[in-house]
Amino acid sequence: MPKEIANYLNLPDPQAYSGHSFRRTSATLLADFGGDITTLKRHGDWKSSQIAEGYIEDSIKKKKYLTR
Repeated sequence: MPKEIANYLNLPDPQAYSGHSFRRTSATLLADFGGDITTLKRHGDWKSSQIAEGYIEDSIKKKKYLTR
């Protein structure tokens, strides 16, 4: 399905998109909009906080805060 969506949107290299692309994008958006560590872990079904923390660290909101 991700490849078909990428193809429909005329994204470059639609074959490169996978289910992980959606998971990563949705986790990043959740962090950007203030999702906390518990919510991210539940969303991604991750046992490790380290994975969820990576999305928080990469969030736009966090980057803007650190560049002030």
